[in-house]
Amino acid sequence: MLLLATPSSDWFQFFGRFHPLIVHLPIGFLMIAGVLEILQILGKIKLEQGVNRFILLFSAITATLACVAGYMLSLGGGYDEHILDEHFWQGIWVAVLAWVAWLTKSDFLTDRVPLASFLYAPAVVFSLLMVFVAGHHGGALTHGSDYLTASTPEPFRAWMGIPPKTETASLEEPKKIADINSALVFNDIVHPIMKGRCEACHNAQKSKGGLRMDTQELLLKGGEDGPILVAGDANASEMIRRMLLPDDDDKHMPPIGKPQLKPEQIKILKWWIDNGASFDKKVSEIAITDDIKPILASLGTGVLVASAITTKDSLPKQEVITVKFTIEEELLKQKIEALSAKTITDLQQNGVIVLPVSASSNFVEINFVNNSKATDSEGIKIKELGDNVVWIKLAGTQISDKTLIEIAKLKNVTRLALENTKISDVGLRAIKTMPNLEYLNLVGTAVTDAGIKELASLKSLKKLYLWQTKTSATISLPNVQIDHGLDAKAMADFSAIQKTTKMAK
Repeated sequence: MLLLATPSSDWFQFFGRFHPLIVHLPIGFLMIAGVLEILQILGKIKLEQGVNRFILLFSAITATLACVAGYMLSLGGGYDEHILDEHFWQGIWVAVLAWVAWLTKSDFLTDRVPLASFLYAPAVVFSLLMVFVAGHHGGALTHGSDYLTASTPEPFRAWMGIPPKTETASLEEPKKIADINSALVFNDIVHPIMKGRCEACHNAQKSKGGLRMDTQELLLKGGEDGPILVAGDANASEMIRRMLLPDDDDKHMPPIGKPQLKPEQIKILKWWIDNGASFDKKVSEIAITDDIKPILASLGTGVLVASAITTKDSLPKQEVITVKFTIEEELLKQKIEALSAKTITDLQQNGVIVLPVSASSNFVEINFVNNSKATDSEGIKIKELGDNVVWIKLAGTQISDKTLIEIAKLKNVTRLALENTKISDVGLRAIKTMPNLEYLNLVGTAVTDAGIKELASLKSLKKLYLWQTKTSATISLPNVQIDHGLDAKAMADFSAIQKTTKMAK
């Protein structure tokens, strides 16, 4: 068993994280000592005894420090106990053998114990062997038990008794799916993303934060802080929230130094969760939103057939008129210079998410999902992104009409989500001049019929959401599909379904 089950502290974790840095010192110096001894035996060099003595002393000291730091790091938990135990004791043996090698090289011991010099060579040899064994288990703890053997080529796999290599897709160039419509959303699309970006730290050998993501059951169970998925609500899911945190945030996942998720991969995960986080549904059985279509199309070689499903399974089925955003489609075909890294970084420091709309475009989506306290001082900074912005999501923030006056100056914005903000009819008078705006969400705002009538001059507008506003159910605009939410009957049906579902649970 591994030592004391002492709770981790910030100080222990702070010093423990120096273990990967310190551990390379004894490895390097022990190997130098071994090479120098071999060259001296072969007569290639003449070495002063004090040189290797100093090298061995430094090896012993740093090996001891590495053991202490490794122990502190282990108190954070999340490691396979069996492998951790072996790695810990192997590290101690490296330190002990390094001290023995130094002592048997020193005059102090050899002058008093004549036979002590015979222990020198075995101590050096066995310390080097133990370095390799401990290194293997260290890699297994960090990257998984098969880290060193996963890429072993044939015929060495057969000679070493390693199972045949299973075909896996590259992290950067995933294998194309023959028929994207019949692909299983989790197995074929979601799980490969998690396997490449998440499971290295959350598996049977290493479960950081008490979280494992290598099985469906454990993924749903979550970790020490509870479930990481809220089926049907990606923005409320801890997994997504951490992925969207700034890279330098301690809670950002994957951590710095690990392969990071691409924006389109995060969109896939959000789409999967928003649609119930099912493990057995096919692409054709889940609603396909406009922003997810190009990503799915890039994953498969077949023609993507848009799903007929337009609402979540638990909602009553309603007639839905399909809206085609033609202006946006043409706009995204245009070429535009990429934003500077500094511009993006300045926004991200204020909790703003900047994501490319598609993998092949420099147009971006701006999302304030991680900064619900954002006010106009943060909102007006969006104008710094200029023509690159096509989607803006300010839902749930504290922004007001002042921000809309600045946003109205951005000519390429096609979608604007303002639900549950402080905007009013004054702001609508500002955005009625936006030439390409096709989608507008005003749910939960204080807008009235007078403000909606201001939008009549907005000839590009095609889709408008007005749930829970001060507008009347009869308000209309030419050529605009207005969604007032569920009517009284539909709401009653939905409440009955929800009540039945809760009773069944």
